Amino acid sequence: MRGAINLWDSYFGFVITFVAVFTLVPYLTSLITSWLGHLSKIILVNNLGNNSQLVVGGLGVIIHELGHAIFAYLFGHKVTHVQLLNTNYRQSGSLGSVDHRWNDRNVYQMLGNFFIGLAPYYLCSMVLYLLQKYLLHAQFSVSSLAQSLNINTTLSVSMIFDSVLGNLKSSFANASWGMIIVYIILTIMIASTGYDLSRNDFMTVNKGILPWVVVLIVLGSILYVVNFRIQVITGAIYFTAFSILFMFHAIISILLSMVVIKILGFVNFI
Repeated sequence: MRGAINLWDSYFGFVITFVAVFTLVPYLTSLITSWLGHLSKIILVNNLGNNSQLVVGGLGVIIHELGHAIFAYLFGHKVTHVQLLNTNYRQSGSLGSVDHRWNDRNVYQMLGNFFIGLAPYYLCSMVLYLLQKYLLHAQFSVSSLAQSLNINTTLSVSMIFDSVLGNLKSSFANASWGMIIVYIILTIMIASTGYDLSRNDFMTVNKGILPWVVVLIVLGSILYVVNFRIQVITGAIYFTAFSILFMFHAIISILLSMVVIKILGFVNFI
């Protein structure tokens, strides 16, 4: 912890690190997961055909668009059109869409674009976590990782990955075969399409970066002046750890869907 405190000692170091953590961490984890999610959608189409995006991946598309819509409403945008699943996607080229407008003079609405663009990543992850919790009765909890953070300030990426993998193993070991099958099916339906953030999604994110950074600079300055450095450092560590946890869980879910889709495609080919 002492090294982290030294890193955040100066005003500029504190503010720059504060901004970097709460901007780059969500952006990069979403970007990495989205790249794999896009590959998953390609594998889905190549192995099971174009319509599999609706039949197999329709649930993922619906959750994806719901993420955009929910956060657009939360940030006061005027939502003009919502199409959770477009069955005539061949004509428009879009599996789903959410059209929204905002006021360029409203900072809250402008920075909302940052969250609106990334929303599908977090909503898909939350849904998969809940499925794991209630279908497989997973024992993993937020408090378990929090305890590790409290007693081990050198918590590594490999430790977080091991926590996610160990949790999945124990969940599958304790759950019934019926629930495991249901969980795998729902995971495939969500992970095969839901994590694929489009170029337009990231363009939306980019529109919100500048106002979000400005807000973080102001907030970071206030927290530094009122001497909340220790609390912010702790919060940043927690945020980074749980962001990596979310990313690993998403990646494992996407890889699972890719493997099953490949198997189904091979069986269909035979």
